[in-house]
Amino acid sequence: MVAEIKAGSVHELPQTWGFRDELVPEILEKVRALRPLLRKNAAAGEAQRSPTDEVIKAIDELGIWWMIVPRRWGGLGLSATAMAQINAELAKGDPSVAWVSQILNGTTWVGTLGSDALQEGLYGSGRPRICSAVTPPGTALPVEGGYLVNGRWPYCSGSRQAKWAMMGVLRLNADGTKTPACLAYLSMSDVTIEDTWYSVGMQGTGSDTIVAKDVFVPNHLFVPIEKSFNQHEAGKRHLGEPADYYSLVTLVRSTGMGLVVGAAEAMLEIVLEGAKTRGVVTTTYAKQADSQVFLHDVGEAATKIRTARRLIEGTTRAIDAAALQRRPLPPAERAELKADSALANELIVAAAEQLMFLSGSSAFFLTNDLSRFWRDINVAARHVTNLPNIGYELHGRGLLGMPNIILGEAY
Repeated sequence: MVAEIKAGSVHELPQTWGFRDELVPEILEKVRALRPLLRKNAAAGEAQRSPTDEVIKAIDELGIWWMIVPRRWGGLGLSATAMAQINAELAKGDPSVAWVSQILNGTTWVGTLGSDALQEGLYGSGRPRICSAVTPPGTALPVEGGYLVNGRWPYCSGSRQAKWAMMGVLRLNADGTKTPACLAYLSMSDVTIEDTWYSVGMQGTGSDTIVAKDVFVPNHLFVPIEKSFNQHEAGKRHLGEPADYYSLVTLVRSTGMGLVVGAAEAMLEIVLEGAKTRGVVTTTYAKQADSQVFLHDVGEAATKIRTARRLIEGTTRAIDAAALQRRPLPPAERAELKADSALANELIVAAAEQLMFLSGSSAFFLTNDLSRFWRDINVAARHVTNLPNIGYELHGRGLLGMPNIILGEAY
């Protein structure tokens, strides 16, 4: 396991702290060593629609569930760029496992942006894993000391590995109105999980439905929209590390794109290896590497994947730089980064299609790793934060000085 810092430790000069990216080479080496285990377990993970116990144990031992969680709570304190790179390497073994890592890492970090009371309630007694789903929102009825929460939240990736769930709710006000975009933290021991995740791709992510029925949530575990995350109020004690200044959705989207890039890179590796021995059916080419058409197409696909990686690492480096400066990203810059991620997304999907054409119909056998990578890429690419058209529209509006169409700061 990589070096740890005791949870709850007090730092003397947090405003001078940077990222602990000196740990990254060691972590990447160990993640690459996990690739055979991840691929061996991938089919079983798909069958049970959640990572296997063997895989979870391996990641537990590696200690990478808390990559960007601040050091004050025992996290590794890595940069967004490091997290994207690590997720890319995980994805080369199994994109579903990388997705669970991405979601649990990102959502567990989100809570560290909250109030002192919220942070102490979540992290004061250990290093939890937190899953999340925000739509459709549940309801939160104010009662003495807190709220009664009810709801059903699908798409809750990593729910089977989590201790807490951060869920979107509508607050039911006394005057009959409803306040949207609030969040409630529910203990997984107080909710049930409905086995609903049956998908073409990313089937091994355990993205099931969480159900809450009259679950009491105390005030300190409720985040009202009026005092949401990134509120650095005077006197806040648990504050000061670079990760406290990330823009929430920008961080989660950019690091999440790392795993899509990694999955495409894995496809490219498989296709290039096959080109040395695989023939071109109905032609005189004994191996694909002899075909100029193949060489052109695989070179084009490789360029798209490489360009996508450069775009994504450009976005993560931009948000890392802002975090180190302890400054928020302005709306125009967030919109530009979202558009860059949108282009990277389109490039990856296009490259994956080219690689499947080059590999022929056998690539679609369920026993072929290419099939799994292709299916996972196509599902991940359709996640709401990755949809290209919205990203381009938002950037276009910014260029013309037009009003934003994204709710809150969800970009």
